[in-house]
Amino acid sequence: MYLFLSFFLSLFFPNQIFAKEATTTASTSDKNLTEEVREMVAKKVKEIQQSDTNSSSSTTPKSITGTISKIENDKIIITDKNDLKTITISEDTAFIDAKKNKTKINNLKSGQVILSIGYYDQYDNFEAKRIVVTTSEAIKNKNEIIFGKIADISQTSNVLILIPIKNKNTQYQIKSDSKTKVVDENGNILTIGKLKSGQKIVAVIQPDAKIANTFNVSQIIVFSSNSTSISPTPTPKK
Repeated sequence: MYLFLSFFLSLFFPNQIFAKEATTTASTSDKNLTEEVREMVAKKVKEIQQSDTNSSSSTTPKSITGTISKIENDKIIITDKNDLKTITISEDTAFIDAKKNKTKINNLKSGQVILSIGYYDQYDNFEAKRIVVTTSEAIKNKNEIIFGKIADISQTSNVLILIPIKNKNTQYQIKSDSKTKVVDENGNILTIGKLKSGQKIVAVIQPDAKIANTFNVSQIIVFSSNSTSISPTPTPKK
């Protein structure tokens, strides 16, 4: 019956019938095309995000802390909150003892607490560039590790302004003293006077109990001008 009615209508209204079918087909085609484009865009965005993640894993400095549980030839296994972490070391790894002096891996012992600064490779292995012997008390003493760029250095006081690389709306007012240790990324000792605006640094800081929005810095590691990007840091504690 439907076929007969369609045939009958097509004899008297051929253009209208064909026009309606064409419109329906075009509408369906456009809808499918739009959905296909959306899927392609979503897929591309995901690929870009994964690419960014993979590429930054080996170029962004990170830090991990923990207690040494085992030392091998080219690895140090630490415990952090009941989790085991493996740190890979190399000939370029610098070691600093609790008195801020250069040392060697042979002088490290199980039970010591260390702060390690380095990079994650594409396989999520942590490669240490610098290992510092510290204490549990020092880590728990409201220490923050800030990766950023020096924005300004006071000419009349021992204060500098540090802005996190990927959080430029935040700034830290950092105060140094005679106990502040300044070294380059290879462990060579520097002085506060060698610091310049625009340099990328890692700063170990603690809130100053006497001055609001000011932090005391115990250690500064200066990165060379061709060092890679720095990871984002949290907003300073009030």
